[in-house]
Amino acid sequence: MVARSIRGRAAVVAAFALALATSVGARDAVSFEDGGERSSLLEALRNARDGLVDTDASRRRRLLDGLIADLTAGETIATALAARTRVASSSDVLLTGYYEPILAARRTRSSRFVHPLYSVPPAGVEGRRAPRREIDRGALAGQGLELFWLDDPIESFFLHVQGSGRLALPDGEIVRVGYAGNNGRAYQSIGAELVSRGVFTPREATAPAIRSWLRAHPEHLWEVLHSNPRFIFFRETTMPGDRGPAGAMGVPLVPFRSVAADPGVTRAGSVGLLTAPLPDGSLLRRVVVAMDRGAAIRGPTRLDLFVGAGPAAAILAGELRSSGRIVWLGSR
Repeated sequence: MVARSIRGRAAVVAAFALALATSVGARDAVSFEDGGERSSLLEALRNARDGLVDTDASRRRRLLDGLIADLTAGETIATALAARTRVASSSDVLLTGYYEPILAARRTRSSRFVHPLYSVPPAGVEGRRAPRREIDRGALAGQGLELFWLDDPIESFFLHVQGSGRLALPDGEIVRVGYAGNNGRAYQSIGAELVSRGVFTPREATAPAIRSWLRAHPEHLWEVLHSNPRFIFFRETTMPGDRGPAGAMGVPLVPFRSVAADPGVTRAGSVGLLTAPLPDGSLLRRVVVAMDRGAAIRGPTRLDLFVGAGPAAAILAGELRSSGRIVWLGSR
C-alpha cells in the first residue's frame, strides 16, 4: 500500500513535469525542483495568506491554503505543487536582489549623525512633494518629522532604495523602520546615471561598485544622489527581530522565498517557480511568492528577490543581476 502510494505520487509529479514541458517549454520543467527548506516556504505561504486583502483573491487564497495543508501534512514541495497547481504564465526575467540593512543611528542629531530619516509629512506641509535635492537641503527640517539620524549619506540613500532596515542605537537597542510613503517623484536609478556618464557599463553598475565609486569621488556624491528625485518616508515598526521586514502586503518577507513584482502584472500572493544563476555560479531553484513591490520593478520581466538582512545579504543583493525564468502557477 505504501509503495503504491509512493508510486502514485511520483506519477503525479512526473505528469506535472511533462505538462510544464509541453505548455511552457522544457526549460521551465527543471525549475520545478526546489532547493530550499520546506519550513521557509511554509512561512512565506502562511504570511502571504495572512496578508491577502484583495476582494478577488479567492483563487489565490485557495491555492495558498491547499499548499499549506499539504506541506504541513508532510508532502514534498514537488508533490504538493503537482496536485494543486497549473501553469498560469511564464516569462524570462531580469532578477535583482534586495535586503534589510543594519545601520548605526541616533534618535537625536549630533555632530556625527546629521542625516535624518523623516516620517510622512501631513497633508499640506510645505516640502512634502519636494525632490530629494530640496529635502536634503532642509525643505522639511524643523517640523518635527525627524525619526532617526544616520551618519552616512550613502547608506542612508541605499536604505531608501531598500525601503526597510534595522537601526542600532547606542544603548544596544535595535529598532526597525519600514516604508511609509514617498514624495511622489519618479524613481531614477543612480546606477543608470553613472552608466550614462561613462563611469560604468550596465554590467559593472552593481551596488558595491557604486558605493565604492561614491566614496572615492566625494566631490560628485550629492549630484549623483540627487539625480534620483524620489525620497522615502519611514515609520518605526514593531516587527519581531526574528522575522523579516514587512513588505507591501504588510506581512514579513522570507529570505529567498519572497519576491517583489509589478502588482499591475502579478497579483500579491501569487506563487511561482523561479530559476536563475547566482553571483557565486550556483543555480537558484525556488518556489517564490509575490509579497512586495518596488519602484524599479515594472512589467512581467522584472523581479526583485529578498535575500535577508545584514552585510552578507547586502553583498549578495548588490551583486545579483541575472537573467532567470519565472513560471507563475494557478490553482487547479
